[in-house]
Amino acid sequence: MLGYLYQCREALLLAIVETRSQPGLSVSIERFDDVAFEQNGTATELLQLKHHVNPASLTDMSVDLWKTLRIWSEAVAADPQAPFERRFSIITTAQAPAGSAAELLRATRPSIDAEKDALALLKAAATTSISEETAVGRKAFLALSDRDQENLLAAIHIHDQAPSITNARSEIEEQLFFSAPDGKVADLVDHLEGWWFSQVVACLADVASPAISLLALRAKIDEIAKAFRNNELLISPEALAVSADDLPESDGRTFVRQMRCVDVAEESIELAKLDFYRATAQRSTWARENALLDGEAARYDADLVERWKRERLARESGGKPISDDEKKTFGRDLFHWASRAQAPFRNRHEQWLCTGSYQILSDGVTVGWHPDHSTMFGTSAKDEAA
Repeated sequence: MLGYLYQCREALLLAIVETRSQPGLSVSIERFDDVAFEQNGTATELLQLKHHVNPASLTDMSVDLWKTLRIWSEAVAADPQAPFERRFSIITTAQAPAGSAAELLRATRPSIDAEKDALALLKAAATTSISEETAVGRKAFLALSDRDQENLLAAIHIHDQAPSITNARSEIEEQLFFSAPDGKVADLVDHLEGWWFSQVVACLADVASPAISLLALRAKIDEIAKAFRNNELLISPEALAVSADDLPESDGRTFVRQMRCVDVAEESIELAKLDFYRATAQRSTWARENALLDGEAARYDADLVERWKRERLARESGGKPISDDEKKTFGRDLFHWASRAQAPFRNRHEQWLCTGSYQILSDGVTVGWHPDHSTMFGTSAKDEAA
């Protein structure tokens, strides 16, 4: 699991860096390789990512090295032109020991003969090692012609001592330091990672989906940064991630019982539950991020309550409901009014945020649908405080 998370975060870091030099590229995960940069559906760079919690070395006998060389050797055997069309990169937290093939194949070659010397070291390791773990990789590499081996090594760039999954996060923050106002870069990265991970999941779930455009990544960074500069509220990925599948099958919360007591249809109840849990997640995130102004949430709720009171009184102006059926009809109509009401929360106009907030108020019996809701579900917290 840690390896997959590292793969996603490191891909984001690499993509941010790449937006400056090659913004027209796209990035994919687990399509051509662990990570790949693409242009018009053709890979321009394949990246193998290796994460180690403990210190590790990328020696000539390394399992990581030979597993990677197996994949790339097989790719070159199938298409000898591949080394001329794309770069093959290893990003690893391990260290390339001095004098090793991995050290010689770093992106900046230490000498003019580095690739020739690295080939000699790898051939020696491939023919002398008796490791069963690397046997397939060694065999695949030795099966290549001398020319193909040379071409493959010429296309390989090794980046050792790469940041760990924790340090990769710090490097992302450093890359975006000047994009956010003071003290907001961590929040910016939180939002960006939430968006990025959702994009990655969508790509992994549907192999036919397009790779993630670096232009789209740049636009998202600018969008989030602009929101922070303008003191706008952002919708959190956590709130958007709440789906019908996440809702509890048996929900005895007060706001659900309020709907059931006026015979609201099940489909409407399920939608209201989704609104409730999304709004709860979003408002909790804003509170945690200190994104709200002093008393802003309370003022918003007070405005909703006032709107509800005005609507209830308007509906009672022609006479209060008397019978049980009249009261249920009155309650359902009032509920459906609230489910369509629109009141922006600062700059946010999402329907679910307003209707979900009404459900939150209903859960605390600050508002209700049945004319006798206070008696049926208890005195509202607001009234108790008063």
